[in-house]
Amino acid sequence: MFQGYYDLASNMITQNRNMNIISNNISNVSTPGYKEDRLMESTFREEMIYRYDQYGKTQVGTVSRMNIADERVTDYSEGGLRETGGALDVGLTGNGFFAIQTNNGVVYTRNGSFNLDDQRYLVLPGIGRVMGANGPIQLPTDEVAIDSQGNITSENGLQYFGKIQTYDFADYNQLTKITGGVFEANGAPQVSNTKITQRYTEYSNVNMAEQMTRMMSGQRTLQGSAQILKIYDQLVGKIVTIGTAT
Repeated sequence: MFQGYYDLASNMITQNRNMNIISNNISNVSTPGYKEDRLMESTFREEMIYRYDQYGKTQVGTVSRMNIADERVTDYSEGGLRETGGALDVGLTGNGFFAIQTNNGVVYTRNGSFNLDDQRYLVLPGIGRVMGANGPIQLPTDEVAIDSQGNITSENGLQYFGKIQTYDFADYNQLTKITGGVFEANGAPQVSNTKITQRYTEYSNVNMAEQMTRMMSGQRTLQGSAQILKIYDQLVGKIVTIGTAT
């Protein structure tokens, strides 16, 4: 009976973590370049089940105990491009990331919703400065042209201002999401030639209908576990009452 407490409590903790991840996905459904997270679940241990009868001990099978959160994984699939019309907005097609310089080092993202700061550096608002081939990019104007390789020029093409550099990783397990669609890396990136499209940004790859379905399923699981825990509590109360009476 007490094993049931452990199993149900563990399942409720796991489902709470799952609901937090789903809620974060939903809140970032409109964040350009955001990549969906999923919670992978596993069992804490498996136990052998035996049957005892007149012929002795017979193995019946196994039973899994305590559903637990195994790891959080990110889906890096592309979300497609949407037109914004902004001259500083850029979207990526193919594998790769923009590099953003922050106060704590360089981070990586596919969010290309850029702007200019008060010193006219190209920035991802709230994160940091966009890295070019030769460091942060400073522009004299926001009326620019950006080609598919990230080269930034004046609209007439007569002035060259710099190049947005893109990077990729041989192993995406090197990346750790820190906020929204922004990642830290514990390995060295490789320069990539990911195609850049001006006046577009990448959609989030979150499927709202799927997230809502997963949320409703998680809520039902939580409610079911809570109801069964109440039954366990009532049974234990009756056992204690009977034990005290005897």
